[in-house]
Amino acid sequence: MEKLLSNEHHESLPESYILPVDKRPGLIINKVIPVIDLAAHNHEQTAMQIIQAAKEFGFFQVVNHGIEEEVMREMLKISKEFFQLPIEEKAVYFSEDVNKFPRLHTSTTRVNKLEKKVWRDYFKFVCHPVDPHSMDQWPQIPTGFSEIAPKYSKFARELGLKILEFIAQGLKLDDNYFNGELSDGTSIININYYPQCPDPSLALGLLSHCDPNLITVLLPDDQVNGLQVLHHGDWISVDPIPNAFVINVGHQLEFITNGLLKSVEHRAVTSSNMSRISIATFIYPSSECVIGPAKQLIDEKNGPIFREFKLKEFMSIYNGHIGDTANIMDAFKIKA
Repeated sequence: MEKLLSNEHHESLPESYILPVDKRPGLIINKVIPVIDLAAHNHEQTAMQIIQAAKEFGFFQVVNHGIEEEVMREMLKISKEFFQLPIEEKAVYFSEDVNKFPRLHTSTTRVNKLEKKVWRDYFKFVCHPVDPHSMDQWPQIPTGFSEIAPKYSKFARELGLKILEFIAQGLKLDDNYFNGELSDGTSIININYYPQCPDPSLALGLLSHCDPNLITVLLPDDQVNGLQVLHHGDWISVDPIPNAFVINVGHQLEFITNGLLKSVEHRAVTSSNMSRISIATFIYPSSECVIGPAKQLIDEKNGPIFREFKLKEFMSIYNGHIGDTANIMDAFKIKA
């Protein structure tokens, strides 16, 4: 079994984690991604704020989202406790099989072209659809995980669907446009753990990439920054707000909106002072769902940019070119 970073103490950064100079964290530009209040009474205005943020940044934070603070805090707490367990308690979940759930692993899910590791451990599990058999395989230690995780998972997925409803309203689509096959595929929760790093200037917690799914709901650790977003060629830090979620557009949402909303590259940096947790909920279409630009967004002036395809075709290409956004998107563009 590959060693977990969460069970090791490192005085110096191993060579396998030292990135080439052009891939290392560098200058951060002082910009702020939008913060949107979901409890505002003017739903139409909220929908337009979400559309503008998704167009310009591909990311935004939401507050007053309706999920209780206690649920969020308990999920972060239990996640940290899981990674602090002795290695023998966690070993049962460790697997090299990328299709296995639940799954504990370290570094990155797939070999990247740099052949370098990233400074994180992670635990993934399916949160939708959930059956009693799969829940039996969830961690029983730390005590409470099997109670807190399902509750949190349900609320996080519902928040993602609520955001999609706002997006449908803002684009003048049917309010239920994203219901059914477009959002009813497997939803996955990825708990990322970024230990203290001996030299954050040489390594990353996650390499630059775009998410392959429809929409991502991220619960960040509000004690330490880590998420960075690429905006017009500049890397900007997403400063977490207490009790807020970070939302970002996935590749599928960019396809469906015919490029109107942007799936934007992002990465994770590390800290030498503190470890960090983030909990990402990925909402996917069903594997057999036919994905393509919404017909309501196509007219004589705005023709389709992307061809139709099934999610399983996209995932095959994405997994073969992970981190290479230009090639991934080009594979689905309609050639002039």
